[in-house]
Amino acid sequence: MLFCLLLATSGHALELSSRHHPVAVAIPESMTLPDGMRADDKGRLTCATCHGIEDLEDKRREDIDVEAEDFLRGGPWKKLDAFCFQCHDEKPYQRLNIHVQLDEKGAPREETCNYCHRETPDREHPPERDEVELRLPVERICLGCHLKTPHLNALAHSRKVEEKMLENIQAAEKEHGIILPLDGKGHVTCVTCHSPHEKGVIDPQHPAGRQTADRGVEEGPEYLPSRWSPIYQADKEERLPELEKKLGRPVTLQYRRLAAEVLMRLPARDGSLCRACHSFDD
Repeated sequence: MLFCLLLATSGHALELSSRHHPVAVAIPESMTLPDGMRADDKGRLTCATCHGIEDLEDKRREDIDVEAEDFLRGGPWKKLDAFCFQCHDEKPYQRLNIHVQLDEKGAPREETCNYCHRETPDREHPPERDEVELRLPVERICLGCHLKTPHLNALAHSRKVEEKMLENIQAAEKEHGIILPLDGKGHVTCVTCHSPHEKGVIDPQHPAGRQTADRGVEEGPEYLPSRWSPIYQADKEERLPELEKKLGRPVTLQYRRLAAEVLMRLPARDGSLCRACHSFDD
């Protein structure tokens, strides 16, 4: 998202950030400035439209406190985009979700397939695991968009499975008619638990197409309050000060109950997914 940092109008040139917002441009009639922001007498955007620091355009860049509450009007802003979206439509700037893979008629969008696949696979006859040609190794491809730690214990799961666990996985695949793919070295990856394909892209009767999807991909999972939240918070209480010190801000933890899932090989909320790999004593 673009934003205005500085503009010098007092006769000396000033190097601007590559992310600065254009100034001295007419504000379109379709755009309404929020309260507290004003255009100049010609209806143009100026530094003072967004910034509250007096005579900002005459100050040296190094003398400006970008952390000041009035650096951006209405501040401080935790998320810069929230400031920008006061004027700009948020939708065109949203990150592309490549897991939304079906068009309005239910046909696959080939352009999303090609983010991960070198060639669009045959939908009617999905390739075998060792025939899938991805742009990156399966253990790395998700990291092009997602963090290494998108949820708790993600890294702890990224390891080679032991013989007993491999037996559990193979038994679960046979029992549920699904796949729980490992990488070439026998390690758990993101796609072991998560299906990368929107429900319906692959025939739901095919092991690669079977998944738990209670909601649409764009809706994402749903979480509800849980009675276990106080217990969860008490368990983490002693470790929170260290985390807050590291982050430099307060941290509030809340345990929530998983109510609806999407893109999961098996349901996680009832433990089915966990039991596909792990053995628990009765």
